[in-house]
Amino acid sequence: MKTEKYDLIISGGGMVGASLACILVGYGFKVALVEAAAYSSTNQPSFDYRALALTYSSGVIFRKLNVWQGLSTTEATAIRQIDVSDAAAGGHVQLTARDVGREALGWNVGARAIGAQLIQVLESNESVSILSPMILKQVEINDVGVFAMADDSEGGTDRPLSAKLLVIADGSNSALREELKFTPRSIPYRQCALVCRVETNRKNRGSAYEHFIRSGPLALLPFGENGYSVVWTQEPEDLNEVLQLSRSEFLVRIQTIFGDRAGQFKQLLGERKVYPLTLSYLKKFTKPRVVVVGNASHTVHPVAGQGFNLGLRDVAALAQVLRDSRNRGWDIGNIEVLSKFERWRSQEGEYVTWFTDGLIQIFANEFPVLTPARNLGLDLLQFLPPAKQWLLERTMGMHGRQPDLATIERENSGKFR
Repeated sequence: MKTEKYDLIISGGGMVGASLACILVGYGFKVALVEAAAYSSTNQPSFDYRALALTYSSGVIFRKLNVWQGLSTTEATAIRQIDVSDAAAGGHVQLTARDVGREALGWNVGARAIGAQLIQVLESNESVSILSPMILKQVEINDVGVFAMADDSEGGTDRPLSAKLLVIADGSNSALREELKFTPRSIPYRQCALVCRVETNRKNRGSAYEHFIRSGPLALLPFGENGYSVVWTQEPEDLNEVLQLSRSEFLVRIQTIFGDRAGQFKQLLGERKVYPLTLSYLKKFTKPRVVVVGNASHTVHPVAGQGFNLGLRDVAALAQVLRDSRNRGWDIGNIEVLSKFERWRSQEGEYVTWFTDGLIQIFANEFPVLTPARNLGLDLLQFLPPAKQWLLERTMGMHGRQPDLATIERENSGKFR
C-alpha cells in the first residue's frame, strides 16, 4: 500500500486542530487532518452545544481565515461590556469596549457554528486531506520523519501516512500524548461547569456578566437579542442539587442569585450540560518532530474564557514559525525550529494558566481580611482607566508578541458586526 506524504499530520480535528489546518493550508503546507469522530455526527464532541467566548484577537484570526464571514448575526454575538461583581464583598466593576477603543471586547459564538465554517473552508482546499472518522496508530518517529497508520474506525481501508511533523491536538485525554511520553501535570478542581442557554424579557445589548458566589463564578454571555449562554461553576454537592430542579425552578434559582440586572429569566433553552474541570499543563510541549497544542497541552479554568483562545493563538504562532522556517529551507520537524515556538508561547501559557487559577482561589476564599480587599480592588478598578486597559488587553489577547494573523490591520480593516 502506497504511503501518502504530507508536510504535517494533525491528530485531532476539533476546534484547535481544524483551525491549525486552516492556517497551514493558507501558508502552502500539505496537511493530513485525522479526526476520530465523524463531522457529520451530532455527537461530534468538539463542535457541540457549547458556546465559545472568543477574544478580540480570535475574531481577527478567524476573519483573516475567511471563517468569520460565514457566521450569521444570530451565531456570533458581540460582547460590548462585562460586569464583574462579588456577592460576598459587594464589589463591582464594569469593563467596556470603549475602555480600549474597540467596537467589541469579544464575541459569543456557538462551537457548532464556527466548527461548520472551519470544515467548509477546509473542504474547499485541495492541500488538506480530512481523514474522519479515523485515529492514528503505529506511530513511528525517526530522524527522517513521522510514519503512522490512519485506522478507519468504521472498518474501511487503513491509510499509511508520512510527514515531517506530527501535531497532537486531540484533547485533554489524548492517548497519543501519553504514548509519546508527554506527561502533563494535572490538578482536578472540585468543580464542574454547568452550561445552558436562557432567555430573558430584556434585550442583552451585548452585556456579559461574571458574578462570583460561594460555589463558584456564574457567567452570562450574550447570545442573540434576548438570550444568554450560562456557565455556572459549582462544587459537586451543589451541582447535584441544582440538576434536580425543574426547568422553572432552575430559572428561579438563577434569578434569586443574580437579581434582575439582566431582566427576568423567562425560558431555559435546550438541556443543561455538565463538564468536569481540571487544571492541566505540559512544561515541555515539543520533542523532535512532535508538538502538542490545545487542550492536550493545557486546560484552564473557564472563569475568564481563555482556554480555546489561548490554543488558537498557540497554533497561529506555530504555523508562523513553521512558515518562516520552511521559507529559510529548514526542516520543520527539527527540534531547533520547534523550540522557537515553545520559547515564544510558554510564557503566555503559564500566565493564562495561573491567572485563571488565581481568580478562582481569590474569589473562593472566604478569609475575613480578603473579602473587603476584593471589594476595594473591584471598586478601585472602576475608577482607574489605565488599570482597566491593562486588564482588558490581556483578556482580549492583545498584549505581548502577537502572531501575524492576530495583528490588527488598522487601515482598511473594516468593522466586525
